[in-house]
Amino acid sequence: MTASAAEVPDGGELRSGARRVILFALHSERGDADAATRYQLAALRPLGMRLVAIVEPWLAAEEFSAVDGLVDEIVRFDGAAVDARAYRSALQTVDVTSFDEVLFTGNSWFGPIGAFDEVLSRMESSAAQVWRLIETTDRTPESFPAEGFPRALAPWTWTLVRTATVGSAAWREYWAASKQDGEDAFAEALIRGGASGAVAYPAELGPRGNPGILAPGILLDAGCPVLLRSVFAQFPPLLDRFAVLVRPIIAEMAERGYPVELLWRAVARTTPPAALNALAGMLEILPETPPAIDAQPSEGSPLRVVVLAHVPHLGFVDELAERLRQIPGAFDLIVTTTDGRKAAKLKARLRASDRDWARKAEVRVTWVPGGRDMGALLIGCRDILLSDRYDLIIRVHGREPRRKSLNVREYGRRYQLENLLSGPGYVQRIFDLFRGEPGLGMVFPPIVHIGYGTMGRGWGAYREPAEDLASVLGIAVPLDEVSPLAPYGGMWIGRPSALRIFAEHDWTVGDYHRARRARWVELTRVQERLLGLAAAEAGFHCRTVMNREHAQISHTALEFKLDELSFTTRGYPVEQIHLLRRAGWTGYGGVVALIRMYINLNHPRIAAATQPLYRTARNAGLMGQRVLAAVRNEHKDDGGDR
Repeated sequence: MTASAAEVPDGGELRSGARRVILFALHSERGDADAATRYQLAALRPLGMRLVAIVEPWLAAEEFSAVDGLVDEIVRFDGAAVDARAYRSALQTVDVTSFDEVLFTGNSWFGPIGAFDEVLSRMESSAAQVWRLIETTDRTPESFPAEGFPRALAPWTWTLVRTATVGSAAWREYWAASKQDGEDAFAEALIRGGASGAVAYPAELGPRGNPGILAPGILLDAGCPVLLRSVFAQFPPLLDRFAVLVRPIIAEMAERGYPVELLWRAVARTTPPAALNALAGMLEILPETPPAIDAQPSEGSPLRVVVLAHVPHLGFVDELAERLRQIPGAFDLIVTTTDGRKAAKLKARLRASDRDWARKAEVRVTWVPGGRDMGALLIGCRDILLSDRYDLIIRVHGREPRRKSLNVREYGRRYQLENLLSGPGYVQRIFDLFRGEPGLGMVFPPIVHIGYGTMGRGWGAYREPAEDLASVLGIAVPLDEVSPLAPYGGMWIGRPSALRIFAEHDWTVGDYHRARRARWVELTRVQERLLGLAAAEAGFHCRTVMNREHAQISHTALEFKLDELSFTTRGYPVEQIHLLRRAGWTGYGGVVALIRMYINLNHPRIAAATQPLYRTARNAGLMGQRVLAAVRNEHKDDGGDR
């Protein structure tokens, strides 16, 4: 889509007396030029006499057309536009000697945060022939490919070279070869050749000589008008190690006028959702009291809300009614259940109730064997998901997990329901999150870890089926390595448009029948784990929410468990995690597991050669366990959720 007039800054007149050409490298593994990139181009346009975009061969045709309307010229580069080779291709096409200055930049940053005025003033008042915005001396930044975070590749940030250097021997020598150098190596090569150099924000501002990634808040406080996109490509424990707090940075960006919805839509589609949730501190601890009158959003009409409640057993009706009374304002209610007898009783219960908690109510029979609450949603309520009748869906259900103790079942149900529908003021604050963030697609409680062993194995046996289903649905957002950001337990509040990818797929009852023939890979659990990814693919981000009581319980338990788990491993959490990931699966600490861990850590080549054999044997053992469990449960009624 083309950025609207509201999404881009005013173009205006050329704001500099210098004759400047801007070479802008556009890198996107998804083949798009997102709205944040278009915002950049519109902001850069007044800074130069000529704006040239360097694009990759996989840029989609409609995206190419959108970029073409924002620049003076497009240069096609046959590769990823992330290093010197991309700019070299532009220099072979564009005669930069007819300008006073050449500015090398690209879509490696979000901005401008505020305005470029201060940067322009500093740049134009400097006599340096090579002028950099952010200096980086860290040539090999730490990366974590085994954890799903390889080294982030991005175009250059901002290096200005003046004409006197453009014609120098150092310039000609550098560009004579097809180099893969980074931005700082290029600047230093020119400086070694005799050019004078200066930087606005030196490397000493950040640890390890990398302020752009490890000290972005310091740069922002110092007046830097950009935030590097690479911040969102980092392993979250690394930023934790250096106390990089992204949440207040984004809040400051918003205060300075940057439309942060562009940032959210960009990073939601390129960063694994659970990692983004951690990087940006996207957990909301909400109070029970409604916001003050003057703090409540006043724009627009009231939200159109529908509650989709799955009631597999009548014992859930009273608790459902109590939770629905916590929803402020009018809403519609659609109840799904598994057979006609239950439906008749539900209708009678609804008629007998005071009905103060719902504008209108409907009961639907959605018997999808093996489909649980997800089958009832995607088949029985597909028309709701695809319609534009509602702004928000509240999804609740009364499923009780089998093979869990009464205490765990009680806590799990409370955790889900109370963290979504704790009270009228609490729910009002959730609604205000959606009003205030057009790109917010879903909210749900964080992964439950008290009474459940989900943490650390959220994918479990569902990773491979999830990858297959994501491919079928057209979801290209990278998956988290360990556990997905998902509404475990299937309760959430979200926009119908955020789940359109799921709703548009033609699910059938037979899909769930096939899943039940392989009970260890139930389709419902795979679908549940992909909801957050589906929202991200559509450009929506998710937030997790908790009320204060559950936050107190959860944090203290989690803090103690993490403290105990860290006791025998040295270093910061990022180092502990890296060591344990290299060691691999511990099993139960037997001789075989300990030998394998030793080989993984000390003889990685041998480990790589034997890993396929070990993985095959382990998967066979796990599959056998699941088959035996399925056989033992075969006599049980399919309606563990009925």
